[in-house]
Amino acid sequence: MKILFSGYHNPSNMAQTEYVERAILQLGHELETHDYRQHIIPYRISSKLPFLYQWDMKRLNNGLIKLVNQFKPDIFLVNCGGTLFSETITEIHERFNTITINWLSDFPGGAGVLETALKVVPAYDFFFAQSTDALKAHEQHGNKGGMQLNAACDPDIHKPLNLSSEEKVKYGSDICFVGSMYPERVDLFETLTDFDLGIWGPGWDKLDNNSPLKKHIRGGPTTPDTWVKIYNASKIVINYMGRYSTDVDEVKITQASPRVFETLSCGSFQIVDSKKDVVSLFNSGEHLVCFKKICEVKDLVKEYLGNHQKREEIANNGRKEVLAKHTWVHRIEEMLKAIGKR
Repeated sequence: MKILFSGYHNPSNMAQTEYVERAILQLGHELETHDYRQHIIPYRISSKLPFLYQWDMKRLNNGLIKLVNQFKPDIFLVNCGGTLFSETITEIHERFNTITINWLSDFPGGAGVLETALKVVPAYDFFFAQSTDALKAHEQHGNKGGMQLNAACDPDIHKPLNLSSEEKVKYGSDICFVGSMYPERVDLFETLTDFDLGIWGPGWDKLDNNSPLKKHIRGGPTTPDTWVKIYNASKIVINYMGRYSTDVDEVKITQASPRVFETLSCGSFQIVDSKKDVVSLFNSGEHLVCFKKICEVKDLVKEYLGNHQKREEIANNGRKEVLAKHTWVHRIEEMLKAIGKR
C-alpha cells in the first residue's frame, strides 16, 4: 500500500513522526513523507505580515498537491497538520481518490492547537486521537466518529541497555524524571528531595535559587539516546502529566503520554499518575504503579526502593505487555484495520 505521511520533523529530536514512518516501513508499505511545517518565511515574521503568511501557506499546500499527484498514495496520513487547508484535504480525497486520515497527538497541545484541530478534522475521511478526553472535546464541538489510537513505543529505540560503569554514574539515580518544568511537577518533586533524585528537562534552570530542587537538576532538554540511558540507569522512573487543562471548555488531560509506553519498553520500573487512559491499558501493581495524589508518591518510593525484586517483577511484566500490544507497528495495524484497509 502507498502511504503519504505528513508530520513535523524536529531537526533536534526524534519523536512520533519518525516512529510512525519506521513502523509503516516495517510493515512493508511504500512510504513518502511530507513536512507540514516547511515554511520558507519563519512564522515569527510571517505572523506579523498576514499577506506573507497566506502566500507561504498557499505555497505549502500547492506543494503538497504536487507531491500527491506524483506519488498517488492510497492513504494520506497526517499527524495534526495545522498548516494544511481544509480545501487541500478535500481535493486530495476527491481528485486522487485517496483516503485521508488525521491522527491527533499531544492533547490539548499549546496555544491554539486544539482550536485548529477542531476546525480541520471535519475535512478528513477518518480521524484518530490519542486520548479519550480529546475525542470527548471533538464530540462536544460536533466532530463525531473519531476513534482512539494511543501513543506507543519503538522497541528498537526504547530498550534495555548495557551501560558502562561511567554511564551508570553519569545518568543513574534512585529516582529520575525527564520532562518540562510545570508548577505541579515542582510540587511533587519537592516532596522527594530527601532521596537520590535526578531531574532533566527544559525549564528547570529557571527555578528560584533557594529551591530545594536546585541540587537535583542534572541537565536540560535531552534526546532519546540520552533519556533511554537515564531510564536504564535509574531504579525508579516517575512520569507525571499533572493537572494541565486547556482553555477550550477546561478539558482535563486523561492521556497516556508516550513516555508511559517508552518507559515500559526500556524495561524500567515506573510510577505514574493515575490517568484514565493509563489505567485502562495497564494494571497498577502488575505493569507499573499508579498514584492519585502527590502525597502518595513518597510512600510508594520508599516501598519500592526497598523491594528490588518487586520492582524487577513489575518492570519485566510491563515490558512484556507493552511489546505485545503497544508498539507503533501495532498502532499502524490498528489504524488500517479500523478503516478497512488491513
